[in-house]
This record gives sequence, structure tokens and C-alpha cells, in this order.
Amino acid sequence: MQDSVIAKQEKAARQQELLEKKRKARADYNIYGGHSNEAKERKHQELVLKKQKKQQEVRREKQEKKKKMLTRSFQKAVAFDDAEGVSVSEWFLSVCWIKIPVVGFIYVLVLALSKKTHPAKKNFARGYLIYRCLVLILSVTVLYVLYQVGLSFIDELLSFVK
Repeated sequence: MQDSVIAKQEKAARQQELLEKKRKARADYNIYGGHSNEAKERKHQELVLKKQKKQQEVRREKQEKKKKMLTRSFQKAVAFDDAEGVSVSEWFLSVCWIKIPVVGFIYVLVLALSKKTHPAKKNFARGYLIYRCLVLILSVTVLYVLYQVGLSFIDELLSFVK
């Protein structure tokens, strides 16, 4: 008999707990506009997961693009590495043409600007043009300085002679 009384009391206590949970759920439902905290948390977690997935997809796409670009540039670099396809006789003739004063400058311009020129020769011609431009600028600067110094020196000599 005592067992049945204890069992009834436990059953009543469980029912009371369930009623309290239901009341709390209803209160939460009314307070949060029809959504319980758990539902809001689930929705928030779902949104966060969706954002994370999108960010991961964007990162993957960026990484794939970088890989493709690096692969392309590497393939281009390997394709024309070590000046393949340009023989020693072609280099010899190029140097001979470059050493002719006016013709050489025109030849270097054609090599540097032509689309049909081998990349190794094109890079050499561009480098040579940069070198010649720097030498020209330096030469003109030195000549100008010497000219200015020379004029003042000549003026001093002429004034001394008088």
C-alpha cells in the first residue's frame, strides 16, 4: 500500500513538472513572438552554419582560381625557360645586328615590340633598351655638367687675359 502511495506521489510530481514545463514554454512563446528560445537558437545556428558554408565555398573558389593562375603562369615560365628554340647562331646574328649603329637600334626595337619574337629574345631586347636609355641619360647629364663647368672656366681665363 505504501508503494502505491509513493508511486502516486511520484506520478503527481512528474505531472506537476510537465505542467511547469508547458507553462514555461507557453510563456516563452508569448514573450518571444510565438517562438521559443530553443527554436530561435536552432534558427540562429542554422543561419550561422549557412554563412560558414558560404564562406568556405568562397574560400575554395578563390583558392581554385589562385591555383589555376599559378598553374598557367608556371606553365608559361616552363615553356620558355632556358631560351629553348634559340640557337647559338641566332644569338650570334642578333648580337652582330645590334652592334651596327642605327640598324642595331631599329633591330632591337623590332625585337622588343614584335609579337612573333621568341620571348627570350624579346626579354633580352627590352633589357638592352633599358640599359641604353640609362647610359644615354647618364651621358647627357655628365655632358651638361662638363659644359657648365667649362663655360665658367673659359670665362675666368678670358677675364684673366684682359
